[in-house]
Amino acid sequence: MPEEYVAESLLEALAGEDLKDKRILLPRAAVARDLVPVTLRERGAVVDVVEAYRTIIPADAAARAKEALAHKPDWITFTSSSTVTNLLAVTGKEALAGIKVASIGPVTSATAREAGLTVDVEAEPHTIEGLVEAIVRIPASH
Repeated sequence: MPEEYVAESLLEALAGEDLKDKRILLPRAAVARDLVPVTLRERGAVVDVVEAYRTIIPADAAARAKEALAHKPDWITFTSSSTVTNLLAVTGKEALAGIKVASIGPVTSATAREAGLTVDVEAEPHTIEGLVEAIVRIPASH
């Protein structure tokens, strides 16, 4: 089990394992970085990647997001790049003005910044618990 919810942490958790000719099934999102399967193959593993899920925007997402953002929250949390991309697709960047942004890790933060958002805090460690702790550590006046 990786210590953090990032591909690099999974690879680190497997660093001491002999993967030569080991068969690995990697169920994952349809859109994901290739770092894990590529690295595992480089270490000698036979990797089968299976698309286990897709992150899609529900038909009623725009209405639900508008309702949720009607009373501006203090924070919005992003736990993956797709959460950034999909929320912005239904709300636009302007709807998030004045809301602090918390990101679970560096890839998600990079996606948010590329979309023009300011990331106020990034989880360390890159877990849900780390995300909550990062928000709690920020002074209320921030």
